[in-house]
Amino acid sequence: MSRSWGGVYTVRWSIGTRPMGALPVAMPPSAQRVLSAVWAGPRPFHVPIEHVVEALAGVGVDAGRLAFVVPAHPADSDPLCRALAHLGMAGHRIGYDWRTVSTAKRAVLAGGPRLSIEFPVGSPCGGACGPGCQCGRYLTLAHLQFSPASQSRSLLEVAILESELLSAVDDTREPFGVRRFEALVKSVRDVLSVHGTRGTQAQRVRLLVDRVFTAALLIGSGFVPGPRGRSHVVRRLLRNAATELALTGVSLTWLEGLVQVADQTARTQLGFTPLTDYLLETVRAERERFARVLAKAPALLESAVTARHPPAERAYALLRLRSDHGIPLGVAVAWCREHGIAVSLRQLARLDRDRHVEKGPWPP
Repeated sequence: MSRSWGGVYTVRWSIGTRPMGALPVAMPPSAQRVLSAVWAGPRPFHVPIEHVVEALAGVGVDAGRLAFVVPAHPADSDPLCRALAHLGMAGHRIGYDWRTVSTAKRAVLAGGPRLSIEFPVGSPCGGACGPGCQCGRYLTLAHLQFSPASQSRSLLEVAILESELLSAVDDTREPFGVRRFEALVKSVRDVLSVHGTRGTQAQRVRLLVDRVFTAALLIGSGFVPGPRGRSHVVRRLLRNAATELALTGVSLTWLEGLVQVADQTARTQLGFTPLTDYLLETVRAERERFARVLAKAPALLESAVTARHPPAERAYALLRLRSDHGIPLGVAVAWCREHGIAVSLRQLARLDRDRHVEKGPWPP
């Protein structure tokens, strides 16, 4: 936390994970790393916007190609357009968001003007392609959310997405096509066997790269796999990566090696000291615990799933096995397919979603 005139800058480094079996094509990593900052105290709109632009330029983004998307409503867009004009931004670099719901999901403020900073990659989809176009050409680097004008204290939150930031620096739409991950991507491809379609294989490569790199970051900060808090995030990341290895028939013993490659080729290049032998040993211990879970999975699945006839009841049984015994849904669904047992994936997704919303104990 660094203090400055008129307020306090607060910087957070956060990692969010979701229990996904695979990443959809062209979707950013679900273990998304976000750098965010909060401005507190009165200041003109152009001041924090200029700070964010300077920060993006400082890490290698071509500031001359940045584009800005403001709300279509004049009450919100006019002050932002004046601030951008004050910074010398040309009109063709400004677009309008006609949607009624903001995509700045992480913003803690509500009701005030919002601004997105985008970066174009590749060729336009047509003559009307510009900032705010949904064709996929524009990477959204940052979301800025200002406090409502009725509040006496001026506040702003900005969330900068790491994957899009790296893509903009290397001028690519592929988050793992950047130089930082070249060696790690090659190692993952060498480890994975040819399994499934080309698209499915690409998804697995992206998921493994994301999981092992994120786990290496947290482990290097001293958070070893465990049952609660950040330690539980590390456990989920490692087990998610191990699940992908298991589903492709690859030995789980490759997990420690991939974490070490992520550390040596990506993490230490950021200036961190290499992972110690003790920290790498915690990865091996977690891999062995997960191997024991997979070893007893077939017997548990056979006793729990085959006794339930409707596919909806089987979906419920799979969620209970994940909650009580740690059997991943990907492994459970693959086992059911191999044995010709039908499971309602729609019911599985609905039950899983309701479970995360309610967060209560499982009914008997």
